[in-house]
Parts: sequence; C-alpha cells; structure tokens
Amino acid sequence: MPSVLARGAAPATAAGLALALALATAPPATAAPGDVRVRVGVTGGPYTASVGLVITSPRTVFGGFYCAADGLAATPLTALVDADEQYGLGGVRARWDAATQDFVVTEIHGDAADATKKWNAYVNEKKITKGPCHTAIKGGDKIRWTLEAAAPAPAS
Repeated sequence: MPSVLARGAAPATAAGLALALALATAPPATAAPGDVRVRVGVTGGPYTASVGLVITSPRTVFGGFYCAADGLAATPLTALVDADEQYGLGGVRARWDAATQDFVVTEIHGDAADATKKWNAYVNEKKITKGPCHTAIKGGDKIRWTLEAAAPAPAS
C-alpha cells in the first residue's frame, strides 16, 4: 500500500505537469510591430481582383528601396506588393520618380499604365494625394488600385 505522502504527491505532480504543459504551449501568433491587415482590390483594366486579408508592413520594395509613410507605417504600395506575394496578382511593376521621391505603379497583372491611363490608389474609397510610399494605412483599411484615364497634360 502506498504511503500517504506518495498518494498526496500524485495530484500535485499531475497539477504540476498540467501547468508545465500549459506554459510550454506556444502563445497565439501576434503581429510584428508595424504589421497591419488590410483588404486589397485591383480594378480598371481587364484584370480585376479583390483578395482576402493582406498582412503588410513597412518594407523594402523594388530594388531595395524602403517604403514606409513617416518611416514607420505600412502604405498602399506595400499592401499591393504583399497582396501580389500572398495571393499571386500576376506581378506588380513600378518605377522610381525622382521628382516626387516615390514610386509610380506602371503595371499590375500585365495591365500597363501609359500616356492615356495610370494606376491610382484609393484608401477607403478616397484617392490618395501623396505618393504611395508617403501615404500611411492602418489595420482594417480597404486599398484599391484602379487603372484610370490620366489627367491631360497642361497646355503650353
């Protein structure tokens, strides 16, 4: 017959084991600092897409340029690039514009901007007024990239 001490130790050991297992379980995944979850859509050309939640953050894009609004926040361009990587939009191309010190999206899924049409970004259905790396976005935002008629060049 086991001693009283041994019988009393078993529940304590089981409780200790349960506690150890609870502590060993991995904590729920949390977002990294700067990560946001947004929805991204592409419209205006032959290719149209609306993807699920995209996890995006300030990051390096196209040839090593860091894209972050105020150096800290995710942007419409990081959301587009991450949507392409996470859902396969068919490729995103952009060029650096030295005058604005920002990128200009030139192509999404083969739908190219040209002299008559350009890619514009909208955040929560409001057209951005700064460049796509200078516009901050936050979790829950809806980002839409639309191929639209370009504004006519000013008359000289």
